[in-house]
Amino acid sequence: MPEEKLTFCRICEPLCGMIATVENGKLLGLRPDKQDPHSKGFHCTKGVAMEQIVNDPDRLTVPMRRVGGPGEFEPTTWEQALTDIAGRLGRLRAERGPSSLAIHEGNPPYFSYSAVFWAKGFQKALGTPWFYGINSEDGASRVAAYKILYGHCAHMAIPDIRRTEALLMLGANPWVSKGSFLHDPRIREHLTGITERGGRVFVVDPRRTQTAKTFEHVAINAGTDAWFLLSVLHVLIGEGLYDQAFVDRWTSGFDQWRTHVAAFSPEATQPRTGVAPETVREVARAIGRARAAVVYGRTGTCTTRFGTFTNVLQDFVNIITGNLQRPGGWVWAWSPVEIGPMSETMKLATYGSVRTRVDGLPDSFGFLPSSALATEILTPGEGQIRGMVMIGSNCVVTGPSGERLIKALGTLDTFVAIDLYMNETNKYADYLLPATTMYEREDIPLQFANRYVRPSIRVTEAVADAPGQCRQEWEILDDIAARMGLGGAYSYGIQRQLAKIGIRLRPRQLADLILRTGKGGDWFGLRRRGWSWRKLAERAPRGVVFHEYLPLAPLRKMIKTEGKKIPMTDPRILDELERLRSENAGPSVEEFPLRMIGLREMNSHNSWMHNSRRLMPDRRHQAFLINPVDAARAGLADGDDARITSRASSIQLVAAVSDEMIPGTIAVPHGWGHNGGWRRANAAGGATSNFLADEVEALSASTVLNGIPVRVTAVVARHDRLEREAPATAPA
Repeated sequence: MPEEKLTFCRICEPLCGMIATVENGKLLGLRPDKQDPHSKGFHCTKGVAMEQIVNDPDRLTVPMRRVGGPGEFEPTTWEQALTDIAGRLGRLRAERGPSSLAIHEGNPPYFSYSAVFWAKGFQKALGTPWFYGINSEDGASRVAAYKILYGHCAHMAIPDIRRTEALLMLGANPWVSKGSFLHDPRIREHLTGITERGGRVFVVDPRRTQTAKTFEHVAINAGTDAWFLLSVLHVLIGEGLYDQAFVDRWTSGFDQWRTHVAAFSPEATQPRTGVAPETVREVARAIGRARAAVVYGRTGTCTTRFGTFTNVLQDFVNIITGNLQRPGGWVWAWSPVEIGPMSETMKLATYGSVRTRVDGLPDSFGFLPSSALATEILTPGEGQIRGMVMIGSNCVVTGPSGERLIKALGTLDTFVAIDLYMNETNKYADYLLPATTMYEREDIPLQFANRYVRPSIRVTEAVADAPGQCRQEWEILDDIAARMGLGGAYSYGIQRQLAKIGIRLRPRQLADLILRTGKGGDWFGLRRRGWSWRKLAERAPRGVVFHEYLPLAPLRKMIKTEGKKIPMTDPRILDELERLRSENAGPSVEEFPLRMIGLREMNSHNSWMHNSRRLMPDRRHQAFLINPVDAARAGLADGDDARITSRASSIQLVAAVSDEMIPGTIAVPHGWGHNGGWRRANAAGGATSNFLADEVEALSASTVLNGIPVRVTAVVARHDRLEREAPATAPA
């Protein structure tokens, strides 16, 4: 008999409540939970499509050992695989040192608290400094800006959109992405609430996105957000639309910045940005005159040539207008658990504490950049990566320079991957180890607890049985560490020593401890209204919302720089300003006249959900958007095949002619171009857009994925191809 179980989705950051229909341990379907106090019935097509990922016949369900070339595997046993893996890693560690080993963690496991904590514990047990991840293709520059301005990045500020009167949003499309670096499943409702109460929402983007169509679109040339923000600051300061008392109390170097922005009038920046001076002034005045205003940017601004500097400038607007830790402004959210201090203690939230061996690129939130992997594998010397454990990642497709990385992966002495599928990256591994999905494990969103618009917490048990021999990531890592004689995958030496004598801390015990000792915890019975894992599971299986609106701690608690001042003239910021001033247009406009940006699609989530028939029907294909003017210049009609060429590489795609794009910019969906063990994804065709990327922003090691100089040329027009392929008319 089918039964229904309460749970929640962990594909992306809204973390929506779901109801799973299960029979005999098999997940039959998913639907949104209308009674969930956090998401209130919201869901997206990806959320309900997850059932097809769980039950996908192409999933890895048994350990696999490579027996030939890339992608040639045969089943093996856990015992054989783990014993051999531990032996291989142990020999490398003994012969070449711990720094010969590296870990790489991708997007899906980051939404599992146990995978996150135990992956870091595995790193500590190995003793390697090398922990890589996907942050360099997402939010590394945002993390760097937090650290530079406020002295920490463990607790990230978010826009208080439910109380603001003016929102300036750059490089974000929450109508599709549902928001990022903030958790709000009702984000559409809350954004439209701004305009319903008389406020304004400005969406700065080279494309008229779904979000931009809903609000006030400010069209901008790709990769020029920093110039735009400098012109906004110019108006705010020049017209006195800033909070002098706040600036005097909380910042240093403001007077120097006053002189710097004098050169960036809206008229001076217009040739670069394409934004009319009157539009800049209107935006600046709306922000400066509002009772509460906030600037928010995401991936589109993080992954540009000046990603960190752009994030700093976004915060400068929030800071000088006094909208820092103010209702409706840029605020540090209340959290039911002490996730910030814990992240710092566990070295999960660091910036620049570790740098890559060859190019000296910094870590960001504990992740080293994917862009450095190929160089670190191929360059000889002490610390050269010879063995790697990859957890839920596909950086050949999702990172830059994938073609070079393919060559590097083939040279590794040992490569082990834990994943749901054989993909374009782990097909080069020696072993593929099958992982559970989110619905086959217990969970609690600890790592996201301090970024909720409405502070919440919940737990879930596994709602379905894992197919075949799938195991949780933490169990696999812990077992490998134990077989290596290291005790287990724990962050602290005392834990590893205790594990050697059979005293082992399990994820739920750690999570319960963190929950019970936080602001929302029961302190082991001392706080009657507080929560524990057991109490949540029994009394609030849908979770609890602690506050409808964010309580705000005193600002002094959130600034950890010397003297409790925000350093507006930190040397790193001034160096970026000088780099911007001397910036040329990059490769010649004649050779590469267009600029490419990424495009997030409603039915895609990075690269790992392309094997669902619901999300990837046979009729779906990858196409890039191009303005009619640019299409005409390239001799392209809608549906024609085109070649997109950058300094790094070239790809071939179908053109979709659209006036959503401003002239001079094209938009290419990311995460496509499959040739792994997923048949539907492979059949969908397409190309890997990140092959066109070859530049890294040095301050944060972010890959430049937006504003890439490209040219577009026609290959064979589709109507010509169809005409040639049509059968000849039979003679009468």
